[in-house]
Amino acid sequence: MDYIVILVLGLLLGSFFNVCIYRIPQGQSIAFPPSHCTSCGHSLAVKDLFPVVSYISLGGKCRYCKTRISPQYPLVELLTAGIFLIVYSRLGLSWPFAMHCILSSILIISAFIDQKHQIIPDELVIAGTAFGAVFLAAGVSVPWWDGLLGILAGGGIFWLIAVLSEALLKKEGMGGGDIKLMAMIGIFLGWKLTLLAILLSVYAGGFIGGMLLLLRIKKRGEHIAFGPFIAMGTFAAAIYGNQILYWYSGYFLGF
Repeated sequence: MDYIVILVLGLLLGSFFNVCIYRIPQGQSIAFPPSHCTSCGHSLAVKDLFPVVSYISLGGKCRYCKTRISPQYPLVELLTAGIFLIVYSRLGLSWPFAMHCILSSILIISAFIDQKHQIIPDELVIAGTAFGAVFLAAGVSVPWWDGLLGILAGGGIFWLIAVLSEALLKKEGMGGGDIKLMAMIGIFLGWKLTLLAILLSVYAGGFIGGMLLLLRIKKRGEHIAFGPFIAMGTFAAAIYGNQILYWYSGYFLGF
């Protein structure tokens, strides 16, 4: 029964995250006006707002103007629900569960906005940092000094990459939004898991970016948003990081 509640919660919040992903980059309110079709402007009825179910029943089209609805909508809903279920299976109903769900929510919204607009809005970073500070002060995440080191590790390394890339390669190596997002992540994870998140995000970016080039979906030199890879690496580090570090130290370092 608990898993069903978490599933429904994830789907509903995922539906709200779609609103955030669409409206925040345009500077619109996420609360007003109520949900409406972005093509014809018609307000959506309750029957149009059931996550995933409404999309399937309508054949992926608006009920009123028949314009095709982006598959991003059910994808975000299912992704949010799936991540919440994974977090719940690992942590149960607890304050760490709430913390990781909030972090994951910020990452989901940031990743999809960055993918579409190549920006990570400051509002998301500020909100995430505020939540992270509360959890840090309450002793839910990591010791306060570890959170501060996490901020320095996350933001500092990405800032250094940006500076060196600009100086040596004469091009942007890391966007300001990525730097601020990684600093925010540090306050949640502490320095060790933040470094792991960076490493995993680089691996994810290298592999997926290479596949996009190989399949000719992207051209060499074309911009690829790094926010989604940060989200992937951070989620893996946050949920499985201690096991990964234990495996690494045992397999490669022999202890």
